[in-house]
Parts: sequence; structure tokens; C-alpha cells
Amino acid sequence: MCMYICIHMTSKNISITEDVYNKLLKIKRKDESFSELFLRLLEIQNVRLDKCFGAWNLSEEEEKEIWKDITQRSGRNWKKPNMVK
Repeated sequence: MCMYICIHMTSKNISITEDVYNKLLKIKRKDESFSELFLRLLEIQNVRLDKCFGAWNLSEEEEKEIWKDITQRSGRNWKKPNMVK
């Protein structure tokens, strides 16, 4: 008696320029498929900055210096979040 299990994974074709392909090829790991590369890049993109809060132990002076620099940057209105110490 023989039993066969067939798992069909749907695939999609996408069109990218040769320049984009070459850039992806440079960051693709040797043992990684392009699908795995895209999944890895998407996971990196989902890392949110607010999950990193508390990662550094800053002095009050360091915190003030960082926020001063951030709030002076153009392109976005930054507001310091209410953080509980």
C-alpha cells in the first residue's frame, strides 16, 4: 500500500527591475530563497521603535540632548511621549 501526500504551495510572479534584483541578490543569504528573503525583510520592517524603549539606561542629560536633537529635525513634528520613570 502506497500513500502520497501532496502539498501545493501557490506561487506568484512579480516584476522587478534588474537594479532591484541585483540589490536583493547582494543581501540574500547563500542558503536563502527569495521568498525567505522577503519574509526576513518584512519581519525587520515590523520591528517598532516603541518595543525598544527602555533598552538604554540614559541619564537625564543624555535624554534631554537626544530629545533636543530630535525635535529640531525637519519633516515631522516630534512630541516627547509621557514616560513613566
